[in-house]
Amino acid sequence: MALNKRERILLVTTIALLVGGMSYLLILPLTKAWTSLRGQITVQRSELQMVRTTIAHAPGWRQQYDVLRGSLGNASERFSSPTDVLKKVQEVGSRAGVAIINSSELRSVEKDVYRELPVKCTFEATTESLVKFLYVLQTGAGSMNVELLQIAPRPDSSCILRCDIQIRALSGKMEGLGT
Repeated sequence: MALNKRERILLVTTIALLVGGMSYLLILPLTKAWTSLRGQITVQRSELQMVRTTIAHAPGWRQQYDVLRGSLGNASERFSSPTDVLKKVQEVGSRAGVAIINSSELRSVEKDVYRELPVKCTFEATTESLVKFLYVLQTGAGSMNVELLQIAPRPDSSCILRCDIQIRALSGKMEGLGT
C-alpha cells in the first residue's frame, strides 16, 4: 500500500512525537537522578577533603596530646583520690586565711587517660583572703579547676564572705596505681 505525501508527513510526525514523548518520559527522571547524584558526589568530595585535612593534622594533634598528657603526669601535685584534693584545698585555705566550714568529696569521673576528682567546700573568708585562695588554686595547686563558686556576704557581717566552691582536680590514671 502506497502512502501519499500527506499520509507520510502524518506518519513521520506521529512517530517523531511518540519517540520524543517517550524519550522525554525516560530522560526526565534520569536527569533528576543524575543531578541528585552529582550533588551527593559534591558533598562527599567535600567531606573527603575535610577527612583528609583532619588526617593531615593528626600528627600535630598527637604531639600536643602527648605534651598535655606528659604535663598532667608531671603536675606539681599528684592526686590519687578526692581525699588528697581536700587535703590540698584545706592546706591552701589555711595559708590564705580562709576558714573552711564544711567539705565533702564528690564522685570521681573516669576518663580515657585521666580521672576527675571533684570536691565541694563551704568556707568563710574576707575578700583579700578569697582572692589569695583562688589565686593559689589557679596557679600553684596542680591540675585543679574551680567549676562553681557562689559568694554571698555573711548575714551578721558584710565584710566576711560565705562561699560555696566546687573544685575538680585531674589525675593521670597511672598515678592512682602507684606508677
